[in-house]
Amino acid sequence: MLRKLVKWIALIFIGLIVLTLIYGLVQYPKAKGVKHFISTRVVDAPKAKVWDVIADVGNYHKVTAAGIDHVAIVEGEGLGMKRVCSDPRGNSWEETCTVWKPGDEFQFVVNTEKEDYTLPFKSLSGRWKLDTMAQNKTKITVDLSYEFKNPFLGGLFLSIG
Repeated sequence: MLRKLVKWIALIFIGLIVLTLIYGLVQYPKAKGVKHFISTRVVDAPKAKVWDVIADVGNYHKVTAAGIDHVAIVEGEGLGMKRVCSDPRGNSWEETCTVWKPGDEFQFVVNTEKEDYTLPFKSLSGRWKLDTMAQNKTKITVDLSYEFKNPFLGGLFLSIG
């Protein structure tokens, strides 16, 4: 009896693995190449005030980014600035500012080539852009550009996200 139970549990487990692999293969084409996650939001505040908040990149984790619990600026400010961010699980990554247009936008690129980089992205960058909608209304656009190291696992990620 126990032997049959163990056999059924093993068959169910193997079946779940096979289904997961098949589903990942189906999603694989969707995960290949560079993808974008774009989010926009209109806030009731003048552009200059919004810029003051989003451009405070040393306190980024306190006001704008869920999942980031620490930010340290390690070099410079504005264009060329480098910062190290970390999440609650202890993963960390280094970002370099590649565009800095005060009052309008900034962009960063994550150094995915560092030895201690553990996240599943082959490339990752982001752009924060502000547009005035009215005197006291500002549109914030965040465009995160990413490519998975392993498109198969990326397909699984996209399917559960």
